[in-house]
Amino acid sequence: MFPKLRKFTHEERLRIARLISDRVVRKYGDDVRAVYVCGSTSKKLDRPFSDLELIVVVRDRAEIPMKYYLYRGLIVEIEYLKSTNILNAAERFTDNWPWEADQYRNRIALYERHRWLRKLDDAVAKNDKTGSVEAIRKSFMMMTESMAVLKNAIRTNDTVGILSRGRMLAEDAARIVLLLNRRYVTTTSWLWKIVFDLRTRPKDFKELVEKMSGFVPTTREEVVASSERLYKEMSELVTQAGVKIECDDLWV
Repeated sequence: MFPKLRKFTHEERLRIARLISDRVVRKYGDDVRAVYVCGSTSKKLDRPFSDLELIVVVRDRAEIPMKYYLYRGLIVEIEYLKSTNILNAAERFTDNWPWEADQYRNRIALYERHRWLRKLDDAVAKNDKTGSVEAIRKSFMMMTESMAVLKNAIRTNDTVGILSRGRMLAEDAARIVLLLNRRYVTTTSWLWKIVFDLRTRPKDFKELVEKMSGFVPTTREEVVASSERLYKEMSELVTQAGVKIECDDLWV
C-alpha cells in the first residue's frame, strides 16, 4: 500500500499544529523557547495539498533532530533550531535570503517563553539595515559557474546538460533579481509571479526565462542564445549595483 496524500483546510492544519505544539512543550519542557507555524500556512496561502511547516526554537544546549513525515495524508515538517543560531541567521543577509527571510518574518505563534519572539523581531530589524553587495556578488558568481557548465555542455554536444543548465541559469538570475529588489519569496509556488513583477530586472526577462526553463516551446539553440543574453544583462545589472566580480589579483 502506497502513501496517500489527503486534502486539508487551513483550519485543519492549524488544529494539527496546535496539537504538535502541545506535545513538543510537554516532551521537551524548559528547552523550548518558542513554537510557530511558518510557510504558506502562516499567511493563509496554503492549498489543499500544502504541507505544514513548524519551527521549534530550543535552548542552545538542546540537540533535537528535525521531524519530517506524512501524518494521515498531511506532510509535516518540524525544524528544531537553536535560539542563538536562528537569531544570527535572521540578522544575516546572504545569497539564500530570498528563500529564508519569510520564516523569520511571517508566523503564527503557538507557544512562547520569556517573550522570545521579540528577540526574533529585533534580529529582523537589524537585517533590514544590512548591505546586500556581498550576497549579490556571491549569487552572480554562482550564475557564472552555471554559465561555465553550460559552455562545457555546448562543447561536448550534451543536449541534456544544455537544457538542464538553461533552467539553472534562469533560477540563478531569479535569485539575483530578488536580491537586487530586496524581495523575499512568500511561497515557492509564487516564485516566478513575484520575480516577473519586480521593478529591477533585465529587459525581456520573462521571455528569456520562459525559453531557458522550457515553459514555452523552444529549441536547444534558443536556450543557449537566451542564456547568453540573460547572463550579459544580469552582469550589467549587478555592475550598476556597485558589485565587483572580477579581481585583477589572486584574492585569499
